[in-house]
Amino acid sequence: MSYKHVRLERRAGVAHLILSRADKLNVLGFGPGSSRDEIARALQEAEADGSIGAILISAEGRAFCAGGDLAGLPKNPTPKQDQATIDEVDQFHKAVRTVSKPVIAAVQGLCLGAGLGFIAQCDFVLAGADARFGLPEGRFGHPGGAELSLSIGPGLAKFLIFTGEPLDARQAVKAGLAMWVIPSEQLLEAAGELCERIARMPRHALCLNKQAIDRATEAAGRAAGRIEGRAADVRTKSMSRLAQAPDGRLFETILAEEGTSGLKRAREQQYSDSWLERYTNA
Repeated sequence: MSYKHVRLERRAGVAHLILSRADKLNVLGFGPGSSRDEIARALQEAEADGSIGAILISAEGRAFCAGGDLAGLPKNPTPKQDQATIDEVDQFHKAVRTVSKPVIAAVQGLCLGAGLGFIAQCDFVLAGADARFGLPEGRFGHPGGAELSLSIGPGLAKFLIFTGEPLDARQAVKAGLAMWVIPSEQLLEAAGELCERIARMPRHALCLNKQAIDRATEAAGRAAGRIEGRAADVRTKSMSRLAQAPDGRLFETILAEEGTSGLKRAREQQYSDSWLERYTNA
């Protein structure tokens, strides 16, 4: 298959799925031919390849994924379009989550919003020392926390979506978003070596053990939580067009008139420093 937003390479039994939209900070698009669509298709290709025993997801540039591509969302969406947007995100997550082979993410730089929901579907995450994780969409009234509540706990999920405050790599490991912190310059080497080791394990046993753990997790409440959370996400998304910046302007108006740079300036009115760095040793 040919791809525009990703690359798929094969080395030593490992499929390297590389997000290659660095000029856009690897934001996740919507619709056919988008980065979401290509990631799902590349995962299917790796899944069908008998020579592949593990899949490593990484990214080019200074961000693993800076979130969703807001420019790709409908202008003045109807409730039906809001539902379709959330459904598309849910189908993408399912495409990642249900790959039978081990899927590991190596995260460098920014991993925000939709990117955080994306890596939550992987089997586990390695974080470069420069990685930053957060849900900045909460700052302009969009959903995003429900997907994480069962993996990192409701308190931290609420903190991330309530404040938009990012976590550094060490904090992300403590929270359960990532497994280990790796020096940034060694991240891809270390992640590749780990995936090559996994790929040398008995292939059928890998898939069956992954399935057993996933089924136990789903039965323990993740499946039911996803259904309830998605329904609430649709409501939040439908109300996001009413979200206001501190100066009273609607974020939707700011985005339409000034683009994402205008959104960033409006967020600065909320805060520009780190509360975590000021008051905690988390």
